[in-house]
Amino acid sequence: MESDVIREVIRPAQPRPLVTALFNALWAGAMLAVFFFPHGAFGDVAVPSEYQLKGAFLLNFAKFIEWPAAAFSGDKAVFTICVFGADPFGSALDDIARGKLIDNHELSIRRSSKPAEFRTCQLVFIGDADNKSVPALLESLKGTSALAVGENEGFAQRGGGIQFVLENGKIRFLINVDAAQRAGLKVSSKLLALAQIVHDVKGD
Repeated sequence: MESDVIREVIRPAQPRPLVTALFNALWAGAMLAVFFFPHGAFGDVAVPSEYQLKGAFLLNFAKFIEWPAAAFSGDKAVFTICVFGADPFGSALDDIARGKLIDNHELSIRRSSKPAEFRTCQLVFIGDADNKSVPALLESLKGTSALAVGENEGFAQRGGGIQFVLENGKIRFLINVDAAQRAGLKVSSKLLALAQIVHDVKGD
């Protein structure tokens, strides 16, 4: 039943010129972050990998979402992107984030397999290899302003904030507006226009 709901949610919508232009701009921003990162961060790689692009998308998400002031310990607190469990990014996420600011907060990348350590993160990425851990991790994030981003089927409907999907060779995403509201996050209308909007789906 849940799989049927998911397939319905990600069915391609009727093309809209403005939305297409916005998505192309976001996609181009991710590509630029990979290709033109200073100091040759990615060496001689001719085509960016899936996770180089996803890493760039994570930073773009952060630029289009407003976190409540209570999500930070102070004005000079870092903006922390956390990676749970198996890390598919390698050094790509660190390379893309180096020297970047999110709303005047310096960026920090943290990796851990302990859910309790993510309650102070602003963004938490949960990879495909950690599907079994999703329910417990999402439960541990309740009451925080952490944005959970994943890539497993049904991640957004289970309460995750953003779910990556591959469509026609491009990375697209679902946004669970219920999850964003629970976390006190204000998602830009521009980002919402690019996403497939979903809501929590209860189990059978």
